[in-house]
Amino acid sequence: MAARKRKAEAAPGQEIQRLSRELSSGSLPSAVVLRGEERYFVDEAVALLTKAGAKADLELCRYDTADPDFQIKDLMGDLLGGALFASARLFLVKGADALLKKTAGTAAKGFPDAVLARVAAGDGSMVVLVGAGLRGNQTLIKKLGEAGAWNIACRKLWDSPPPWDPDPRKAELVQWLVARARQRKIPMGADQAAYVVAATGNDLFALDRQLDRVQQGEQDGQGNVRDQVIWEGNASPFTLAEPMLAGDVARATAGIETLFQSGFQGRDGARTLDRGALIALLISALSSKLRELVAGAEVLSAGGSMADARSQAGVKASPVAAKAFEARLGLRPPAEWKACYRDLQELERTSRTGAAIDANDFVALALSWRRKSRR
Repeated sequence: MAARKRKAEAAPGQEIQRLSRELSSGSLPSAVVLRGEERYFVDEAVALLTKAGAKADLELCRYDTADPDFQIKDLMGDLLGGALFASARLFLVKGADALLKKTAGTAAKGFPDAVLARVAAGDGSMVVLVGAGLRGNQTLIKKLGEAGAWNIACRKLWDSPPPWDPDPRKAELVQWLVARARQRKIPMGADQAAYVVAATGNDLFALDRQLDRVQQGEQDGQGNVRDQVIWEGNASPFTLAEPMLAGDVARATAGIETLFQSGFQGRDGARTLDRGALIALLISALSSKLRELVAGAEVLSAGGSMADARSQAGVKASPVAAKAFEARLGLRPPAEWKACYRDLQELERTSRTGAAIDANDFVALALSWRRKSRR
């Protein structure tokens, strides 16, 4: 299935469909690797695999390294032992990435060999390893791939469109929501889906709850999507920088409202409502991007090439980063990027004087940058 090397990973939804097709054929793999941090797709994949395992009369053995009662010796013993009540077993190991870390402890050192031994036994058992930190370049994952394991990538969906095509309706997350609504027989166009995503953020479970509300509204004769949706956005200062720089006032204003009303989620997963921290992070995110753009604009103004502009701006050499930078830089004349940076510096100076800065200041900034982009 995914044993062959691909240049780019397929969309997670396509991966799940591929898994469903393969399982419907009746053949089960000896091992499956579910990697990635999108729990929505991981749960879908686990449901498909456990259903297929039950149909094949596999004895289900569940393990979760995050469970306080988890014991590595129990897992190792089961992997190396035989099935108690069936001819073969389905080993579902959640948090398997924790067992591959150097800090996992001495008892976990034999885990990779135990997994490979079970797979090599060929007794019809299936080992399913689940973990956000599992990677294709890890020794165990490579060896499982060579043995024919299915490798399913369950990454987060991209919640913003590419800079070179900034239509929010084309974001991967929006397209997924349109397809999900169609699957649930809920009428929803791309415009409505973009609004729901702006109100909700990149949380597929929360988006499904929004569809519940929309569906209930349809049943109650209240078909206006905007009246049914609750704003519970998961925007971040870094994702908000993109529509502001692009002059997309509608998306920028929605993001600003979400951040200042609901706070933002930090890298540790905790939601922060500290407005001082929010303002500082938002200014920092915008400033970082604008410094790149101003540096590139100065090179172009002096007659330099786009390659020189990327180099001066310190843009990563990857084709995607280069293309995104070039598209972003082309949104405005060089002089306007400098003017935008001066606007932001003035707002930053104001914030440092102790003056009250709030959402209105950033909305005004977004409006100002829209006027510039249209001149």
